[in-house]
Amino acid sequence: MLKAYVNYPNPKVTIHRDPSCQSIQKMAKQRQRFVRINPKTISTELQRFKAKGYAFAANAAGNDMWLEADFGDAAFEVAVVKYVHHLIGEHYAPLGKAIIGTHC
Repeated sequence: MLKAYVNYPNPKVTIHRDPSCQSIQKMAKQRQRFVRINPKTISTELQRFKAKGYAFAANAAGNDMWLEADFGDAAFEVAVVKYVHHLIGEHYAPLGKAIIGTHC
C-alpha cells in the first residue's frame, strides 16, 4: 500500500510508501479528502477522476487530497497514482505539469 499527497496551489504529487511516515501525519488535517483505490473501488474512482468528480481549488476544502493505492503490488500502485495524476492533469493544467516525487 502507498499513499500519495496531491497539492493544487503548490502543484505537486508526492508518493509515500511507508504508511508510518511522519510527513503523512504532519500534512493530515481535519476533513482531509482521502480517496482509497483498491480492487473493489478502482473502476468507480477512475471514472470519477475522469469525469472531474473531484474538484481542486485554492481553498481549504479543495486544495489537496490524499490517495491511497492498495493492490499488494508496489509497481502497480505507482502506476495507478501516475494514471490518476494524468486524469487530474487533463482538467487542472498546473497539476498536469507537476512532477511526481517520492518521499519515502
